[in-house]
Amino acid sequence: MVDIDTQAYSKADWAACMDKIKSKDKASFALVFSHFSPRLKQFAYRHMGNEQVAVEIVQEAMATVWQKSALFDGSKSSLSTWIYTIARNLCFDTLRKQKGREAHIHSDDIWPNDYCPPDMVEHYSPETEMLKQQIVKYLEILPEAQKKVVKAVYLEELPHQQVAEMFDIPLGTVKSRLRLAVEKLRNSIEVDKL
Repeated sequence: MVDIDTQAYSKADWAACMDKIKSKDKASFALVFSHFSPRLKQFAYRHMGNEQVAVEIVQEAMATVWQKSALFDGSKSSLSTWIYTIARNLCFDTLRKQKGREAHIHSDDIWPNDYCPPDMVEHYSPETEMLKQQIVKYLEILPEAQKKVVKAVYLEELPHQQVAEMFDIPLGTVKSRLRLAVEKLRNSIEVDKL
C-alpha cells in the first residue's frame, strides 16, 4: 500500500475522496479511515473517558461514513466537520444509553475508600470547572467563528490542529481567532469587574 501524506489535503481533495467512497472505493475509504480514526479516537476518548468505548465509537462512526457516504455533501460542510458530527452524535447517544442504565457496581466495590484514581486527580479541578462556567456566560459576546474555536479549545480541550481540521480552517486562523477572542473576553471581564 502506498503511504500518502493526507496532512496537506484540502477540502476539495477530501470531497473527491468521498465521491470515490460513494462508489464503494475501498482504497479511498482506507485513506479516510487511516487519517481520521486516530483523531476521532482522541475526540471520543475526551468525551467518554473510556478507551474501549472510544474505539467502539470510532468503528461505528467510520462504518457510518462508509454506509451513508451518499449523504455527504461537500458543498455544505467539510469532510472533517461531517465525520466529527457523526462521532459527536454517537458520543451523545452512548451517554444517553449509559445514563438510562442503573449502575450495579459502586466505586467502593472497586477502590478502597481513601483511593482516588490519579487520572481523575490530574484532570478534574473545581477551579477549572468554575472558570469554564464563567467563560461560558461571556461567550455570547463573541462572533460565531471565534465562539466555536473557543468552545472547542477551552471547553472541549481539543488540540489546535484537531480544531483546524474539524472546522476546515488553517491552524494560523485557529490561533488568531483564539487570540482575538481571549482579548475580547478579557476586556469584557475587566469591564464587568469595575
